[in-house]
Amino acid sequence: MARSPTAFVTSATGSQGSSLCYELSKLGWKLRATTRNLDSPAAQALQAAGVHLTLGSWDDESALREGLQGCNKLFLCLLPDLADFDQAPRRAALITRLAKEAGVDHAVASTTLGSFTIEKGFVPPVKLGSFFDSHVHSKKRVEQAIIDGGFAHWTILRPGFFMANFLEPKIQFGYTETKKGSWTNSLTSHSLLGLVDHVDIARFAAAAFQNPQKYHGRRLGVISEELLVQDVMDQLAEAIGDGRTIKAVFMTDEEISEEQARGSWLFFSSEPCLRYLSNYTDVKELQDLVPELTTFKGFLVREKNAVKETYLS
Repeated sequence: MARSPTAFVTSATGSQGSSLCYELSKLGWKLRATTRNLDSPAAQALQAAGVHLTLGSWDDESALREGLQGCNKLFLCLLPDLADFDQAPRRAALITRLAKEAGVDHAVASTTLGSFTIEKGFVPPVKLGSFFDSHVHSKKRVEQAIIDGGFAHWTILRPGFFMANFLEPKIQFGYTETKKGSWTNSLTSHSLLGLVDHVDIARFAAAAFQNPQKYHGRRLGVISEELLVQDVMDQLAEAIGDGRTIKAVFMTDEEISEEQARGSWLFFSSEPCLRYLSNYTDVKELQDLVPELTTFKGFLVREKNAVKETYLS
């Protein structure tokens, strides 16, 4: 008799992992995860929703073994350490090994749309900066841990630019300039920015788990909507609602080169390769796979309290 679905979800207290937990809980799945703080509001909310949490980190083999008990599904989403690009692949190797030993036969990973930029047939016509190159190679190694993990089915989701980057707390990772009325970026006035709602990532992961044959072996670029950068700024300003404007400021190639020479970790102000990310997604296919993807306007309405906290508090 086949075991009922039981998923081990990494980053369960984060935006992607928690959204997936709520998606899968609606299907009646059993859910397990680890956390470094059982008393955090996010952890308590998950426990109230029926998620079994084990105290421990992604480096704690005993905690991972306990968390993986009885699981047959794995969602792998690891935060990068920009000071140690070996950390995430090292953790991925450990988690996938223990997952296989525990009986997991199906894995879904969430990495980055940037993985395409170092993949044969997709390399953009510009050189990657050394920092971004290290970042995407780290992500690819995480993907390879899933591919080589011996699972019967696997899927790689490669999300685009998070809509939540313009809201607290993610705005603190390089996007606070929008509070001052502008966003300086390495795209162009005609570049399409592929925006993704973290809830939609969870919906794709849930779809992959429910239909393993359909999604097996896919490396799927995931976005919710494509918009010109200034349109994104206009919609954000409109949602704030106090009459302000936010201007998209497009960097010259010379300015981008200077940022790269300084070793900037702000990818959207140092990477011209990001101008080509729209080549890696098929919006029509994505809408067919998971209908009613979130628009940026819809996201801002749903997150109206976060918009207020970020820009009006």
